[in-house]
Amino acid sequence: GVQCHQTRWVRGFQAPGRKVIFTLAFALSTFTGEAAIIIGGDILNGNFNAGSSDGDTTDDNFQSTPDWVNIGGAPTMQATRTNLASPDGSRNAVLSLAGDRNFGSELGLNGYIISAGDTFDVQYEWRDAFNWNDSLDNVEVVLFTTDNDTLTGAVTELVSDLSGLSTTNDTYETVDHDAFYTATSEDAGKRLFLYFRGLSGEGSDTNGFARFDNLTLEVTSAVPEPSSAFLICLAGMGILRRRR
Repeated sequence: GVQCHQTRWVRGFQAPGRKVIFTLAFALSTFTGEAAIIIGGDILNGNFNAGSSDGDTTDDNFQSTPDWVNIGGAPTMQATRTNLASPDGSRNAVLSLAGDRNFGSELGLNGYIISAGDTFDVQYEWRDAFNWNDSLDNVEVVLFTTDNDTLTGAVTELVSDLSGLSTTNDTYETVDHDAFYTATSEDAGKRLFLYFRGLSGEGSDTNGFARFDNLTLEVTSAVPEPSSAFLICLAGMGILRRRR
């Protein structure tokens, strides 16, 4: 809660060490906070287990899949299934290389507003399925903003993160990418969105499928450290008083 208004007490002060004081104040006045889950488990249906509102216990479309919308096609497209279960034995998302089912998230009713320095981690499980080319195809996770802070606005991609190629047929693999994006000052104040999809590496051959489950998106924010900022502020003021 302590504020140090530097412009009031450094005006006219030209000591060579002034830049050093400023640098130390900035460095010591921030620290990395604990990671917070934006999507994961039951939070915003990161495990894809919520659904079946249409009465179908094996196959749900996007309309019956809470917290996810199809930004690549119709809401009646198949979204999740219970076969080819992931290690937790649960419902999972069906990815297609055809571009007709891209899973988009608004990151909650009120969304997530970006701050400069936010660092994002992503983790999920996925496996190849019918006609997936293990030597070319990837899962892609994208963080993005829009020009009107809605999911349907004009998109500006912040980062496109790829799973890497499948290494073992018909087997779930874990992707765990820490700090895959750090927000800039230009991102600050904008609402964040996410989508994921199957990404073809074969050009016109888009008949492949994969499965995707247990998505976790975390953010770690750089937050002010009041005690350090206060100490540096006092130190700088003390130097000035001695020189006056």
